[in-house]
Amino acid sequence: MDETRVRDVPSEDALDAQIGYNLRRASALALNDFSVEMAEASLRPVTYAMLALIDERPGIRAAELCRLLGMKSANMAPLLAELEERGLIERDDHAEDKRVRKLSLTGAAKAAMPAWRLKVRRHENRFLQ
Repeated sequence: MDETRVRDVPSEDALDAQIGYNLRRASALALNDFSVEMAEASLRPVTYAMLALIDERPGIRAAELCRLLGMKSANMAPLLAELEERGLIERDDHAEDKRVRKLSLTGAAKAAMPAWRLKVRRHENRFLQ
């Protein structure tokens, strides 16, 4: 009976052959590498993605940012507050609809964005080689 139980446990080789297992390992390695690369900026993949999209689309609304990132507004709100508190984004009233807030990068974030993009490119290149 013990022999049967041993066979039911997947071997390490069996796990290495599973796509899901390898994707999870690759994801963990990539997230760790991103964290190391962006440690000085204290940016996570999601906050960097938000800043990159705001940089590409100054004046974007939070709802549009949610749609582009596939996020719920309840998850986006604290991240926007964090970025605003850190002085990386500004939220301004929409000229025609006061209920809507337009998002833009601060001068400091605009100045830092080229270096951040370079770091992200360097991070991605490590995984594409």
